[in-house]
Amino acid sequence: MALEAGEAMHQVFAAVRTWQLHHVDELPGHAEVTGRRIFGPSRWEAVCHSSNCLKNASRDNLLELGFAILETSGFEDNPEDDTRTLGNMQHATIVYIDEALSKMENWPIYVEDRKDAHSFLGIEQVFDVTVTYADAKEVRFIGTVDGLVLHRKFDWAPVLDENKTAARLDNGWRAKWELAHQITGYCMAGSVLFGFPIVRSRVQGVKIKPTGKGEDVYVVEPLVRTPDTFAVWGAWLRHTVDMYEQYKENWENAPRYSHSCNRFFRPCALIPFCCDSPEGRLEQWEHMAAADKSPSERAIMEM
Repeated sequence: MALEAGEAMHQVFAAVRTWQLHHVDELPGHAEVTGRRIFGPSRWEAVCHSSNCLKNASRDNLLELGFAILETSGFEDNPEDDTRTLGNMQHATIVYIDEALSKMENWPIYVEDRKDAHSFLGIEQVFDVTVTYADAKEVRFIGTVDGLVLHRKFDWAPVLDENKTAARLDNGWRAKWELAHQITGYCMAGSVLFGFPIVRSRVQGVKIKPTGKGEDVYVVEPLVRTPDTFAVWGAWLRHTVDMYEQYKENWENAPRYSHSCNRFFRPCALIPFCCDSPEGRLEQWEHMAAADKSPSERAIMEM
C-alpha cells in the first residue's frame, strides 16, 4: 500500500510541475508534450478536459487537475489501511499544492531549450547509468528524477527536486536526509543525465494523513552534496552490490541485520520467513511470486 500510494502521489507531483510549466513558466507547448509523455495522450487529454487544467492559472484549477490525476491513477482504498486512503491523499494534495503554488516563481523547471517543445526538461526523467570503479567493476544504477528546478535566488543553480510522502515528518525524518544515499546517488545520476554538475537538492515531504496534533504536514529540506559524500555513496554502493552477488545464490547463509526488522516504524513483512526453519524457508521460497516492477524499472523497459 505504501508503494501504491506513493506512486499515485508522485503522479500528482508530476502533474503539478507540468501545470507550472504551462502557467508559471509560460511554456504551454512543453507542458502538453510533457503531460502526454508521462500520462499517455488519452489520459492526459481526459484529465485536462475534466479539470480544464489548461484554461486558467487559478488554485481551484490546479486542485481539479490533482484530484483528476488521483482518480485516474488506479489506486483503491484497502479496508486494512486507514492511513493511505484516497481521502487522505486528496488532503495531502491540497496541502502540497497550497505550499508549492506560492513558491513556483522562485523555482522554474529546468528546460534545455525553450524554443523546442520536445526539449529535455526536469520533470519525471528516468536514468539508466553505469558506475565504473577503479578495478573496472561496473554497476548499473537506475531510477527516476522527480524534478530538476533552478534556484532563482541562488544564481539559477540547478537543484534536484525530490518528493516524499510520509506518515510522520518529525526531526528524525528531516535529519535522515543529510547523508541519505538516495539523494547522493540521484545527484550523481542527474549530473550524468542532464550533462552538468548537480550538488544541490531539496526534499519536499508531505504528510499522507493529517492528525490535527500540530505536527508538520509539509516540510522542505535543502541539501548539499560534496566530493566526500559522493565517495561515501560510491563505497556503500560497491559494498552492497558485492554482498548481493556473494549471497544471491546462497541467501540462506547471508548475514541478517535485525535492526531492519522494524524500519519505518512497522514490522517487516518477511519476519515470518526469517524466523522459520531452513527447511521452512526453502518451502516458502518455492511458493514466492515475482514482485511487480518498480515505476523506474517499467519506464526503462519501455524505452
